[in-house]
Amino acid sequence: MNVVKKVEDNNLYQGTHIVLTSNKIGTTEICRQQHKTPFHKTNMLKEHFLLFSVEGTNELQIGNQLISLKKGEMLLLKKATYVEIVKRGEAKDNFMYESVSFSLKKDVILDFIKLIEMDEYSKNSTSDNEVLIHPYGIRLQTFLASLKSYFDDNERIRTGLYKLKVLELLYDLSEENPIFLQQLLNLNRNETRDLMNVVETNYLQSYTLKELAYISGRSLSAFHREFVESFQTTPGKWIQEKRLQKAKELIFSTQLTIADICNEVGYENVSHFSRLYKTHFGYNPSETKSR
Repeated sequence: MNVVKKVEDNNLYQGTHIVLTSNKIGTTEICRQQHKTPFHKTNMLKEHFLLFSVEGTNELQIGNQLISLKKGEMLLLKKATYVEIVKRGEAKDNFMYESVSFSLKKDVILDFIKLIEMDEYSKNSTSDNEVLIHPYGIRLQTFLASLKSYFDDNERIRTGLYKLKVLELLYDLSEENPIFLQQLLNLNRNETRDLMNVVETNYLQSYTLKELAYISGRSLSAFHREFVESFQTTPGKWIQEKRLQKAKELIFSTQLTIADICNEVGYENVSHFSRLYKTHFGYNPSETKSR
């Protein structure tokens, strides 16, 4: 599938605002307009978000925090952040405003992390919720300028080429600023903790794997892949072992019947539950206390 190109019309501001979108990679926007009056925008971020200020300033309100992003600076915001942005042009530059932003799918970040040699980067710690402003130099300025030809080209842009450009961006950022790389790693770790929280909270419920994937905000294939990476086993096997261990604890610590315990740990058929229990422990649920 190719990348979709869209030109945004805004009669209030002279200039261009072009958006490239891929449902596999994310969205890239280049906005170059004359802002004699500030432009206000509010947004709940659906994906992790990179914003580069090229001309003018961006004022971002994130909770109680007010951030001013000036020319030559960039920042990374995690998804599910509610942000208010005010775009301003500077009088000395004829009120020209320009920014380049990237909304990144989680899978692209994971693909990048798998590609790099982690040992080559220094270890820098950052707070999970800390919003950091990073200056960017000639290397990133050159990269951002190189994107304009893709935005101006009326030919189709292949998804593979678009992905390579985004991976190149992440690589350049990480090379120029190892702290930025640590922020990316934190985003990935946060996603993993979210996954762990979902399964550990819901493993006793009679959810299907598809339903658990939906609760975690992932596709079934992504849920399965990330689960195996995090737990080194399949979700079905992990859930079954956790349920059976919980059942054994309940047999020892309560006066519940086997049928009640079967329901408590997410199984609907007592015979099926008993067979799984005996296969796992080597004896029936009713034999547990005597053992």
